[in-house]
Amino acid sequence: MTTVTIEKEWVETAQLFGDAKSIVQEALRTYSIQQCQQRISNATAKIEIYKRQYNCNYKTFKESIQTDEGFMAKVESQNPLWEQDAIEWEYWLEEQQAWRNQLATILQR
Repeated sequence: MTTVTIEKEWVETAQLFGDAKSIVQEALRTYSIQQCQQRISNATAKIEIYKRQYNCNYKTFKESIQTDEGFMAKVESQNPLWEQDAIEWEYWLEEQQAWRNQLATILQR
């Protein structure tokens, strides 16, 4: 267990609503959930940009780049920096999943 120092005024205010320890724990849980949701939303917005840009999801994009010469030619002609986009797209998918996992962990507590 970790100890956190909280100003007396905050503890006194929390005590107005019940057990200060429980209230602080619930406040941290709520804050953590909100932060996870915000990060998931941010990652989702980034992912949607790439979905619209390439008119497909990442799985389809990756498969088509590897197997469809016509798709590859079109992508290269329209966006010569597509490889950087693919790296960032994959990063945001991983980021989104990591925050979803963290949120699930918090919700199970």
